[in-house]
Amino acid sequence: MCKACFDREYNEFDTYSEFEEFNKEFDSKIAKSVHFVENGKYRSDSHAVYKCSNCNQLWWFSDSDNHWRGYFLKEHNAKRKIDNDERKGDTVKYGCLVIVFLLIIGLIKSFY
Repeated sequence: MCKACFDREYNEFDTYSEFEEFNKEFDSKIAKSVHFVENGKYRSDSHAVYKCSNCNQLWWFSDSDNHWRGYFLKEHNAKRKIDNDERKGDTVKYGCLVIVFLLIIGLIKSFY
C-alpha cells in the first residue's frame, strides 16, 4: 500500500456508520489516485475492481446489501475471504445432509 491507497481493508462493513466512513475516504481517493477497472466475478461473488494508479494495487469492492455485509479488500485477501466463505457454506450444507441421512436411518431402524 502506498500513501495514495487506502489506510485499511474492510473484511465486512459491520455498521452503516463504518460504511459511511469508508465511503468518504473512497470518494476522496477515487477522484485522485484510484480508478475503476472492471466489474469482476470470482466463483459465486460479484464485485467491482479498482486499481491504485500510484502502486498498481488491485482492490475488490462488494457493496453491502441487506444481510450481506460487503467488503473492501486487496485482491489476494478478497479471494481468500471468498474461498473461506464457500468452504463454510459447503460444511454447513454437507453437515445438514449427514444429519438428515442419520435421522432417516434412525427412523428406518425404529420401524424394524
